[in-house]
Amino acid sequence: MASEIIGKIKVDDYDLEKDIKYLNSVTKQPEEYDEFGQGYWKNLSLYNASGNASDTQYRNTDKCFPTEYATQCPSIQKLVQQNFKPDNLKMIRARSLVDGLVIPHRDFVELDEKITYFRVFLALENNKDAFHSDEHGVFQMKAGEVWFLDAGISHAAVNFGLNSRMFLCLDFMYEGEFEYTDIFTDQSVLEECRRSFYVSREIFTSSQKEAVISGASKILDRFTFKDVVFALSKYHFIYDIPVSSCYDWIISAAEQKNNIEIVKKAKSLRRYLIEKRDMGERYSINDWNI
Repeated sequence: MASEIIGKIKVDDYDLEKDIKYLNSVTKQPEEYDEFGQGYWKNLSLYNASGNASDTQYRNTDKCFPTEYATQCPSIQKLVQQNFKPDNLKMIRARSLVDGLVIPHRDFVELDEKITYFRVFLALENNKDAFHSDEHGVFQMKAGEVWFLDAGISHAAVNFGLNSRMFLCLDFMYEGEFEYTDIFTDQSVLEECRRSFYVSREIFTSSQKEAVISGASKILDRFTFKDVVFALSKYHFIYDIPVSSCYDWIISAAEQKNNIEIVKKAKSLRRYLIEKRDMGERYSINDWNI
């Protein structure tokens, strides 16, 4: 289903500036799926199954402990405790994306289909240069807004600027039916939410598409593959095209170049990111042993 705003928290009631400054100062660590981000993309585990800040893997768990990062962020802890029920909460991450891109992908495709995974984002600050997208359009999250993000459909994120864009990402898990209102401690957060939020994008013609594919085919090889993937992934933020168009274009460009190796690589990338992957499976864009 489409992403949408499901609540709004008065973040001005919390002294978040110090916490955000601290989180921005934490050194970025390697993590799962790290290479699918470009620029400065940081995910910090505030709450997880182990209580270890270096544990960045989301998984099925009955426990959710604060990490050492959370203990250094008293205002964020207070915000979480006062506004979200701990039941069914499995993980909270602080996410920062600066001058960077997270390419189109789907999450949870390798997990149990009998369980419902409910992901929400809470913007802690405004950034006019930061955008999110899914299969239904492109949008901006404003400070205090709580967004449902369907991680099971193709989605992406970008920050075209150099300023901080700190969000909380909260992952809930439910067995059976549930209402999204179940995550909140106070139903007043459901009031005064924006209902219109999609960004207007430019028309993209067939001739423009053909030109992009043709141009990509001329420079596409082992050494430029990753760069071309990231470049084409940005187009849907500007033009009115599907979020995962870039993968089809890469395949078409490789076919136009008649490079079987790159065709195979591009198809395997599309499969892994937006079609299907196995539990624990990892993928490297620069690994050509496929």
